[in-house]
Amino acid sequence: MSTLNKIKIIEYTTTVLYDKKTKKIWVSKRTNPNKEFYEHWQSPGGHIEESDISAKWAARREVFEETGIYLRLEELNYWRTQHYYKEDQWRIVHCYKAEIKGIPNLTEPQEMTHWELKKNKEILKGPMIDSLKDIIRYPKENETKIIIIEGSCGAGKSTLAKKCKEYYKKQGLLTTLIDESFITQDPEQKLKKYAENLEKYRKNEITKEQMKLLAIEWEKEIRDKWMSQIYFQVTNNLTGMKPDIIIMDRNLWSTIIFMKNMIKEGFFTEESLNEITENYKYWRFFTREALVIWWNTPTEEIIKRLIKRNRGGEGDLEYFRNLIKTYKEYMLEVYQNIKIVDRETLVTIEELDELLPEILNEKRIRN
Repeated sequence: MSTLNKIKIIEYTTTVLYDKKTKKIWVSKRTNPNKEFYEHWQSPGGHIEESDISAKWAARREVFEETGIYLRLEELNYWRTQHYYKEDQWRIVHCYKAEIKGIPNLTEPQEMTHWELKKNKEILKGPMIDSLKDIIRYPKENETKIIIIEGSCGAGKSTLAKKCKEYYKKQGLLTTLIDESFITQDPEQKLKKYAENLEKYRKNEITKEQMKLLAIEWEKEIRDKWMSQIYFQVTNNLTGMKPDIIIMDRNLWSTIIFMKNMIKEGFFTEESLNEITENYKYWRFFTREALVIWWNTPTEEIIKRLIKRNRGGEGDLEYFRNLIKTYKEYMLEVYQNIKIVDRETLVTIEELDELLPEILNEKRIRN
């Protein structure tokens, strides 16, 4: 699904404000003929902006801007997330409900009519925005928690990811694990071939330009496969069931760190990195509220593990020493503004079992 790299992802919020006694909801009609959904019923909502630190934060802002009502974050109840498609756009709408007792103000008279309190069946008779219709028609969903585990090869990410999955499974939570097995299982030995080409480059058996083209092709393939995995999990297109927890053993943004390491090798360029990652900005929704765990294992322990497992494509230990340094240099840049567990960690399996609840329940800035 290489076309996913070309799709524009736009996030919105919709919040249904309701009166508990009458079981009616507040709606208004759009009155701007130059905008989408002209003369459709709507509830407060709009784009998630770059300055919004969470979808719920954006929902609160939109409610205040359109009604003058200020809600506490805990008053916004997550309802579901809907996905819509228009031409080259993938629209993600985060839907909420909130009980209010006052009357919403008309703060944008050029855009909408006065707010009216109506029953669901009344609203369903007329045209309405898609997300409002779906909030009325469909039941509440669970809100998915996303955990991203990062770190160098051999750091112990896969062990931690499996432990996390076991931990949540014992709690009865539906948990999905996304990993880079499409690279590590390597039935076509692409990783091994890449390592062989890197060695040829260092011996001047292939040119800098040849190595660069090989690396670009490889990184684009990895990028597209990560995007595909994220898309199918977020939209529930693989199982039809929305997971409570998504655990990622590395992810799309890991590619940035690997490309930074290639730049240090001398055959890759910032221009190539920028070209490959040009549309990553649309995929930030996946990391914005995630718990990112940097499993920062000591360098010499990582090297010991790499030697022991003797996996194809992992024989160049100097490469991995450089990769560890690159992780330390760029992790905070790649995952800026996100709470990160970044302890230098060397623990036994038994100690990990004890530490796991503390790590997974760590308070995040986004809350």
